[in-house]
Amino acid sequence: MSTLREEEKKRWEEIKEKPFSYKLEYFWDYYKFHVIGIIVAVIIVVSIVKTIASYRDYALCVIMVNTEAITADEAAIEWASDLEQLLDVDTDKYQVYIDTSIMIGNGINSNIEYAAMQKLTAYLTSATIDVFIADTASYEEYCQNRNLCDLRDIFTEEELEQMAGRIYYTDAATYADYDDITNIHVAEDQAGYTVDHHDPDSMEDPIPTGIFVSQDSRIGTSGIYDALKDFEEYQGHPSEAVMGITRNTTHLDASIEALRYFMN
Repeated sequence: MSTLREEEKKRWEEIKEKPFSYKLEYFWDYYKFHVIGIIVAVIIVVSIVKTIASYRDYALCVIMVNTEAITADEAAIEWASDLEQLLDVDTDKYQVYIDTSIMIGNGINSNIEYAAMQKLTAYLTSATIDVFIADTASYEEYCQNRNLCDLRDIFTEEELEQMAGRIYYTDAATYADYDDITNIHVAEDQAGYTVDHHDPDSMEDPIPTGIFVSQDSRIGTSGIYDALKDFEEYQGHPSEAVMGITRNTTHLDASIEALRYFMN
């Protein structure tokens, strides 16, 4: 009785006399899974090596929520390049990252929104986000959760006076809604308030946490938030785009420069 090795040797002796096409077909029939496995393994290894080799830490991370994605993607490339030059970033080691892909609320598919919320949570808990830009409803939620800086801790009184009329205020008197973890209707409760985020006098405990995106700013002229005019009002007023700096930013100076850049 012949061994497996002898059988294999005999088979190869027979194949040697066959045409090349037959040899190729035979090889593929018997070894295709081995080949596919090797190819997949090589692709994975190359991908990992490429990712590690090309990875650059963030010199600044900007998250833009509910943009017009196609237009925003194009603008983000230009803005990131501008900011890298403005901040004198060593682009061999660092990058300015602008994410315009996150969509939440306003009839967004529930699965897409869930994934986006998970992504935002990961960004925030890892202290990755430096500059946060969003529509009023989304921005206010993160203000109420104390994720955004008090502008009085960032800018001087004179600088804040220069931005008068463009400052976004949140009412700290309603923080308790989110503090109550048993309140499953907190979003509805917040939406039911009538609040003018331009007017601190309309609030019990106003805190300046953001800057409204004006039409003549870089973001305004790009049109990436023009669709907000089609959104429903929030807290009794039309939805607008707002930008601010996260409380756990690790790049405060770069974030301030970015706000000035976006304000044009």
